[in-house]
Amino acid sequence: MKGKSPSFAGKLLVSHPLQKEESFSETVVLLHAHSEKEGAMGVILNRPCRRTLAQSQSDFSEGPLAGLPLHLGGPVSTNRMALGGWKFPARGPASIRYGISREEAADLAKEGLYQLFAFVGYAGWSPGQLENELRLNAWLVCPFTREVAHLEERDFWKTLLAIHRPDWRLVCDSPSSPDLN
Repeated sequence: MKGKSPSFAGKLLVSHPLQKEESFSETVVLLHAHSEKEGAMGVILNRPCRRTLAQSQSDFSEGPLAGLPLHLGGPVSTNRMALGGWKFPARGPASIRYGISREEAADLAKEGLYQLFAFVGYAGWSPGQLENELRLNAWLVCPFTREVAHLEERDFWKTLLAIHRPDWRLVCDSPSSPDLN
C-alpha cells in the first residue's frame, strides 16, 4: 500500500535557482492548501506590484484596506484579486488565511493581528503535479516562520536558499548571463 503524502499547507515553496520559467523564477510561494486528492494552491510572496489596494481599485480608496500592498500571487486567474494574510501566535505555526471576504478583511485589519495582502492571481497545481515537481527538485519546501515572514523580493528567495540549501549558493549567485561574469 502506498503511503499518504504529507500536506505542505502552511509551508513555503522556494524555486530552484535553475528554474527559468518566468512565472516562478526566483519565487517564494506560500501554500495555503495542499492535498494528494485536490492538488495545491498558494500565492507568490515576493512579487510585489509596488501599489496599494487603493491605488489599484478606487472602491478601496478609503477604509482599513486602502493601504494593503498588492502582490502578483501567481499565473492563474490574473484577472481576479483575493485577500489573504497570516498571523503568528506566541507558539506554533502561522495561521494562514486566503480568500477572505472584504468585510472580514476589514475587521482583521482593524484588529491589527494579521499581516494582510491583496493578491492578483494565484499559483496552482493539479493533483500529483506538485509532488512530481518536488521529485524533480524544482522546489525546496521550507517552514514559514516569523523570522522570514518580513523578507521581500529577491532577498526573501536568496535568504531561504542560503539557510536551507547553502550548496545551491553558487548557482544562486551566478549571473543570469555568463557574459556578465
